Amino acid sequence: MAEEDIYGNKRKYEFFVEHYNEFILIPEERVHRNRTGRAKYVCRNEINIKYFPKLFRSFESKDLSYVRRNRLLKTFKMICHVAIKDLATADREDINEIVAFSHTVNNSIKSKHDFAVDIKYLWKILYPVKDEKEHIDETIVPYPVRHLSGKIDKSREKRRDDKFSLEEFEKIVSSFSGDLRIQAYLTLAFESLGRPQELLYVRLKDVEFNDNYAKIWISEHGKEGTGFLQCIDSFKYVANWYNQHPLKHNRTSFLFINMGNPRKYQQMNPTNINKLIKSRLKLLGIEKKITCYSLKRNGVTYRRLRGDSDVQIQHAARWTSTKQLRTYDLSNADDTFKQELAKRGLIKDDRYSSFQTTKKCSFCDTLNGITDELCVKCKRPLDRTRILKEEEKKQQEVSNLMSQVSQNKRLQEELVIMKEQFEKHKQELKLFLIDEARKQILKEIETH
Repeated sequence: MAEEDIYGNKRKYEFFVEHYNEFILIPEERVHRNRTGRAKYVCRNEINIKYFPKLFRSFESKDLSYVRRNRLLKTFKMICHVAIKDLATADREDINEIVAFSHTVNNSIKSKHDFAVDIKYLWKILYPVKDEKEHIDETIVPYPVRHLSGKIDKSREKRRDDKFSLEEFEKIVSSFSGDLRIQAYLTLAFESLGRPQELLYVRLKDVEFNDNYAKIWISEHGKEGTGFLQCIDSFKYVANWYNQHPLKHNRTSFLFINMGNPRKYQQMNPTNINKLIKSRLKLLGIEKKITCYSLKRNGVTYRRLRGDSDVQIQHAARWTSTKQLRTYDLSNADDTFKQELAKRGLIKDDRYSSFQTTKKCSFCDTLNGITDELCVKCKRPLDRTRILKEEEKKQQEVSNLMSQVSQNKRLQEELVIMKEQFEKHKQELKLFLIDEARKQILKEIETH
């Protein structure tokens, strides 16, 4: 049986099932309104209301997830909003009019493709093709929608605005230095390629710690079933949050929980995290639309650029095939070109020669987090540029000290010479005074 998810799709579905009869009214006249208040469609032909119960029964029999049910209902509500006649009598011209309207609402390539797929699925449920024995043939798409294709012109595709660099990711993680919970989520999502719902349903009992890595088991709400997520580079952050978790003695509590009122210590949801990320991006001056799902897309991108094979990424993301790479990979030809140049030493840019989300100490070989500036073990700086600058500074200090010592030595030598000259002049002055006194005495004797 389908279960509630992190986005509240079960609640939304059950609300519509209970009040679907009001869909013939404009949103302002409906007694029961959705909490979000975003209803904008209305069934223009009351006859089409009768098809909703048939869809509900089909969903229940196939035990579809609630997010899938809501997406199909959204498509069907859009169809009912455009169609003036009974959908059972709709021809290809009517369908083309519906699809044309969908293009004004669906902007992305994915949403346009999904609409074509979903309308075919709905027509196979509501108006199936039957054979000569009146048996439903589920392999044949009904004629009115058979001509629709999910292929969309690639020239219409737009580049996503959520690709970030490792330097920007480091700034974002560092900005949450006072919130170990968000640091753990960001680094784990980036490394493990886990979906937001999978991560937010992880409980403390699902975290299996080892010496310097961990396995994060997905025991519920996994889109690809159960399994585990890799936690190696993000181990430090996850371990720090686990140790500070206010409910760590309750093994059934969620790993990522709310820390503020009114839902304190309850399960977090993606909306909470997206709001926190958005506020930090504004403070950092990073003008990009980064969300929870952006972490997965960028994680896939950097794995590819650092040389991971498609199969390695598939296993890390727990996909059934490598086809999803086309959706999640944000790298482009320029990234690959610069990576090749960096490997050959033609350009000096560490961003393209290697992609690492940990910092290895060059003195003690300890692995540190991406936001660490000093090694947690030997306390030496991890930035090679900073190390060289400090070495140059020390060399300059030593040189200045030696220069001072050398200068002091010359001063000492000059002091010795001056002292000798002073003693010499002192002796000469003494002899002169004695000679003058003797001359004075002789002069007085001669006078008497």
